[in-house]
Amino acid sequence: MWTRRTFLGGSGTLALALLSRVRLAHARSRETPSLAALTRAIEYGRQLRTGSLQNTEWQDRVEEELKSCSVEELAKAVALGKLRRAQPNVKRGAGIMRVRTTRPLLTEEGSDMKVFFFKKERSDPPHCHFNLVAAHIVLEGKFRVRHYDRVREQDGGVVLRPTRDRIVGPGDVTSISDDRDNAHWRYAETDGILLDVQQGRIDPTIPIRKRQMLDLNAATKVSDDLIWAPHMTNSSALRKYGK
Repeated sequence: MWTRRTFLGGSGTLALALLSRVRLAHARSRETPSLAALTRAIEYGRQLRTGSLQNTEWQDRVEEELKSCSVEELAKAVALGKLRRAQPNVKRGAGIMRVRTTRPLLTEEGSDMKVFFFKKERSDPPHCHFNLVAAHIVLEGKFRVRHYDRVREQDGGVVLRPTRDRIVGPGDVTSISDDRDNAHWRYAETDGILLDVQQGRIDPTIPIRKRQMLDLNAATKVSDDLIWAPHMTNSSALRKYGK
């Protein structure tokens, strides 16, 4: 027999899904091209979590969306000026601010947008992620970015395959997933700013695991194309690499 309680309980998930779509539809009605691209990136995260997309497909699509935007438009879309004025004064690494202007769009569990503020010669210490995809576009400055496929965890560290080592500037995009370019190391050649678009909790049954710092300067060779890098704590990684 249907009761008000069973009806509400049984329809709760549907109601939340409909609310999410209504919010996205409302947001789209007032979007600039950059907000439209960010909205599509969030939608790709939902598709990834439902199995409609694979990790590398998410990377390719979100990279394409971000590359379609001018950095000036993206800066306006995320209220960069306001974030710049409020950025934390960190002693090492990057100052990180969550993008609040896009919060109505972030209805999917695990979706997030952040801005990273770097001083010249500072680094976001090398690390890898788990059960997460992310794309990063340079809004200002120049960075050296190194990427590595995460092959396996072994003996208190991670076996990696180096994949990319390049200098990037405004408008350039990089991305990571469990399947491609997972571990990364970003070093600011100049003062610089990155916008990060991410989708975590891809498989919600997997326990949450924070990013794992790696000591790439202490890496040893495993084979012609593989290296092993030991784990580091966050504090020791910031001391060694954050400058």
